[in-house]
Amino acid sequence: MSGRFSTTELRYRTDEHPDQAHFTPQYVLEPVRTDLGGVIDLDPCTVKTNPTGAESFYSLPDDGCVLPWAGSVFVNPPYGQAKDRWLRRCAEVSSNQEDIRVIALVPSATDTRVFHEVCATTTAVVFVTGRLKFGVKRPNGRQRAASHPSVLLGWGTDLVACADLGRRCRFEREEGP
Repeated sequence: MSGRFSTTELRYRTDEHPDQAHFTPQYVLEPVRTDLGGVIDLDPCTVKTNPTGAESFYSLPDDGCVLPWAGSVFVNPPYGQAKDRWLRRCAEVSSNQEDIRVIALVPSATDTRVFHEVCATTTAVVFVTGRLKFGVKRPNGRQRAASHPSVLLGWGTDLVACADLGRRCRFEREEGP
């Protein structure tokens, strides 16, 4: 099985695993920036080259999941089980700070407990049509498509510009009891 991983191995990769970094394609970043007010203030889980062009960013060895977040935040976290803590952080920060807008790009794992938990806190969701191409090249030079469907989760934003990427669902949230 050279170059292939079992589902279990993929699911339990750590944040630091070299195959966890998949750079968000520009055709996704442009509507994300628009929905965040024209700029990404913070990318808490990127690499030192800051490919999203965020005003501020955190990269390993810093753990951006526990460091302060503010402004407009874009999160393309490590996938597999590693993404769960990032999604919970998105929901937590958004519920505790009124002036924050967060968009997360994750696999569309609608059957998981974490997806349902955090989706209940979002203001909008976009189910991306087709499979994203993260810039990983095949031996023939063509880009490899993701092995999974993707979703954009928004907190404090209606994901209007991102709607061009797929099916948008907007949620009305009731204020307290």
